[in-house]
Amino acid sequence: MDEPRDPAPGDGSSRQPAVGVGRLSPVQQAYSAYTVHYLACVICRDVDRGWCDVAEQLWKVYQAADEVAYRKLTG
Repeated sequence: MDEPRDPAPGDGSSRQPAVGVGRLSPVQQAYSAYTVHYLACVICRDVDRGWCDVAEQLWKVYQAADEVAYRKLTG
């Protein structure tokens, strides 16, 4: 087939991969902190136990960041 292909590595192309470029927004950072904790915490992963205190605090931080972003968007 005559489909265009990406340039081969080392051919002098100025294209660089976009992996890890930039920063997450505050909302994304807060959600990421919550998710990382939630997936690693034994208490949080147990559906019968509910959230631990740390997860509750991280969730509140996420909700607050979301509210701030929403207010900025809506003026």
